[in-house]
Amino acid sequence: MPEAQPVAPLTIIAIFAGIIEASALATLPFLSESSQSLYTWFLVGFPFFLTALFFLTLNFNYKSFYNPVSSKTTSDSPTATVTEVPEPITVIFSGPDAQPMLEQQVRLALAQSPEPAHRWRFCNLEKNQCARLSVCTLEQDAANLRG
Repeated sequence: MPEAQPVAPLTIIAIFAGIIEASALATLPFLSESSQSLYTWFLVGFPFFLTALFFLTLNFNYKSFYNPVSSKTTSDSPTATVTEVPEPITVIFSGPDAQPMLEQQVRLALAQSPEPAHRWRFCNLEKNQCARLSVCTLEQDAANLRG
């Protein structure tokens, strides 16, 4: 059975807001005048309230939105684990300043700490080029070469 893809938290917020808006479309004409006013304010405030709660949670407890770090076992040693390298971050540049911006972002990526390992894919649409960058500690690189 294929593994289910995780759902982004903002997607869940959008689903809730969509349900509220759809229910409003169906029920608002049948409410009294005073109830319509109150319900309209609810419709305006609820998506904002959900989004504000999301960003407050993200600010104070950002780890709650991420899956635990997954690890896989190597085939030759069942007890040794190798941490999976995250998917690369893709950055796409376009326009006359694409090349200088790409070079600046590569320098910034190289300036970051190698812990944890990072991978990027920088694409310049003007030159039809793609550059891949992986930054990790020497120990991680040596372990990846052996494994």
